[in-house]
Amino acid sequence: MGTSTREIGIDFLRAASILYIVGYWHLIPYTEALPGYANLYTEALKYITLATFVFCSGFLLARQPVSLGLADLRSFYSRRLLRIYPLYLLALVLFLVAAIAPAAQLLDAAALISMFQPPPLPTLWFITMIMLFYVAAPLLIRTADQGAWSLVPAIGVFGAMVAAHQWLHPIDLRLLLYWPIFVIAILYQRQPPLRGWFEQRRMLLLLLLVPALIVCRGFNEWTMIGVARAFPIALIGTLVLFIYAPVIARPLHAGSVTFLASTGFGLYLFHRVVFKAAIGLYFPAEGWNQVFYLLFLVLPLALLIAYLIQSGYDRGLKAWERRRSAERKAA
Repeated sequence: MGTSTREIGIDFLRAASILYIVGYWHLIPYTEALPGYANLYTEALKYITLATFVFCSGFLLARQPVSLGLADLRSFYSRRLLRIYPLYLLALVLFLVAAIAPAAQLLDAAALISMFQPPPLPTLWFITMIMLFYVAAPLLIRTADQGAWSLVPAIGVFGAMVAAHQWLHPIDLRLLLYWPIFVIAILYQRQPPLRGWFEQRRMLLLLLLVPALIVCRGFNEWTMIGVARAFPIALIGTLVLFIYAPVIARPLHAGSVTFLASTGFGLYLFHRVVFKAAIGLYFPAEGWNQVFYLLFLVLPLALLIAYLIQSGYDRGLKAWERRRSAERKAA
């Protein structure tokens, strides 16, 4: 599979996933016109979608080898921190202004400890979790080429989280659900034989979706048993999507897919605030008018605002990086 083909597939997954989470799972509850929107199949797809986000993050993060030297680690963390944290902090401030979450919860989220102080912040818990995974990413990437030994740090972290939950203080169990998927994504990137093994068994993975869906009946994210039931559908569904995405995305307009994928981070951060403001200003009384208003006016508005915020920040960040680079050369 060519690099460009794989990249459009990843962009398609990111775009489709963000539209499902924001445009369906987070938007439809504002209306009562679709009372059956949450069921076994849409719940399973929610877990697959979030797992796909995690998988894409780990896979893209592991494209380049990482050294554990101090300078390299500082560079690794500073790039990710500058890319994510300022916009995340802005979203937290807007959540406070819009009264979406209490101040104490927002402070925990800003300190990146909310996954260890459940319940975490609604919606933005996912960004908090991903940033926690990024902390361990350099070690995972560095050891990913060492065969079975590469699993030692990953299993150690998983075991530490289980032990903390059981004997110290309850944690958000979604950490246990998505951590193995993040680890597998890094191995999938760094170990081509493993990637080939999965891709050669794509039909088997497709067939395994049926028993995985059966197993996930009664699954949830609040108990260890519930997480164990959710894991097969999350992992198998993600692998199926990742393998088939380039084929699905091939006939699509690449520019549109890339635009949606690149704006997805901003959309995820700010859509709740836009939804609340738009509904506060005006909301139709009739159910299907509400659906139309939400899908065709509010959702595009959230996408536009996310694009303006994110693109403006990206331009400012690039200008700042160019200025710093020029200053270093002049010194």
